[in-house]
Amino acid sequence: LLRVLDLSWVKFEGGKLPCSIGGLIHLRYLSLYRAGVSHLPSTMRNLKLLLCLDLRVDSKQPIHLPNVLKEMIELRYLRLPLDMHHKTKWELGDLVNLEYLFGFSTQHTSATDLLRMTKLRHLTVSLSERCNFETLSSSLRELRNLETLNFFFLPETYKVDYMGEFVLDHFIHLKELGLAGPMSKIPDQHQFPPHLTHIHLFNCRMEEDPMPILEKLLHLKSVQLAVEAFVGRRMVCSKGGFTQLCALDISKESELEEWIVEEGS
Repeated sequence: LLRVLDLSWVKFEGGKLPCSIGGLIHLRYLSLYRAGVSHLPSTMRNLKLLLCLDLRVDSKQPIHLPNVLKEMIELRYLRLPLDMHHKTKWELGDLVNLEYLFGFSTQHTSATDLLRMTKLRHLTVSLSERCNFETLSSSLRELRNLETLNFFFLPETYKVDYMGEFVLDHFIHLKELGLAGPMSKIPDQHQFPPHLTHIHLFNCRMEEDPMPILEKLLHLKSVQLAVEAFVGRRMVCSKGGFTQLCALDISKESELEEWIVEEGS
């Protein structure tokens, strides 16, 4: 009759989650966050009532999971490991009730699996060099209910500037956007969602000052630039910009020497 099981940080002998997990057929919540597990049993397909599943296991070893996720059709909340060394192909296309998906990877999952996830409100995507951006963009266009969207670029893609290919203005409900990856400059303001209120930029290594564009986004309430998001020396916030801004976080920008904030900004 167990409904909630939190196995965070638990170490399992031989890295194997016991097959008996499949007997907990009424489970609604299962967390394996940072658990010492590398092999998950096929009996997990019996957990058909699961609403929330966290598979962010200890990343020191690859994870092996039979193709059972597609049978958990009631899932609302799914967290996959971002750092995936395994060769498992996740098949998620049947999870039409998902509202929160963390760790969707173009390396291990087909972008077309997103097409039916029209209820998604939160999505975190990790992008590999094998990503087909045209397919990904067309799949994302169906997710009109998205409120939070985060992009992570896997290390092997860090020399490539992809962000010019993304136009996100059709996400009319999107409030929060995170970009972690290379871009020589930030996209133009017309490429951003019209009602964006929060933006987080990490490891972007932008050479052009992003402020002239960010300050024109009328609904922005918070901006975060962190970990070499900007590698230029000079940043300027102009008069009349950032009309709604409440919070500004600038950290670990080692090249920044001069920051000018004009009166009225």
